Amino acid sequence: ITTEILPNVVETSRFSSAEKFVEFADKPTIVFLGRLVPRKGCQILLEAVRDIVNNGARIPFRVLICGRGPLEQSLKSFVSSHRLETYVQFTGYVSEDDKPRYFASADLAVFPSTGGESFGIVLLEAMAAGHAVVLGADNPGYHSVLAPSPESLCKVADAEDLAKKIQTLLEDSDARQRILKWQSSHIRQFDVAVIGVQFG
Repeated sequence: ITTEILPNVVETSRFSSAEKFVEFADKPTIVFLGRLVPRKGCQILLEAVRDIVNNGARIPFRVLICGRGPLEQSLKSFVSSHRLETYVQFTGYVSEDDKPRYFASADLAVFPSTGGESFGIVLLEAMAAGHAVVLGADNPGYHSVLAPSPESLCKVADAEDLAKKIQTLLEDSDARQRILKWQSSHIRQFDVAVIGVQFG
């Protein structure tokens, strides 16, 4: 008996063909998508947003927090207490049908998970949309996906480092294009159609 281990896959066409939300086209958009639980790191992202705003954001931007979870009310309270309402919007639950559209509407897709990630399918899904630069925390699961592009990794549980990475990517179009070029090549090896041919 021969055993073959298949890599994680994503149906890239479902994401690359997604239509953007027109209401988010007016300024750079950062998307966080995941459960609002401590290990997913949404609090770290909001702390980074606070730091960017307090340091004088040179480029207008919005942050979409996509998902539900037990931290929702405390995260909203953080946004309110730091007067970030003009920057941060909570979308609530996002359906599988709408997920590709949020990624297609993003300029940055940020995943600051502190750990417990076996791989990071959500990183591939965001890459597959073809528009958002994916930025992930350097936990083992996300490292296995993003290690070839160090610019795409930030320190775990470090809001200051995340803020610097986000601000750089918002302001440096050359850096964004460089990472997007790498992502568009990198994602092909995870396409379900490619894997199907190799292991079919």
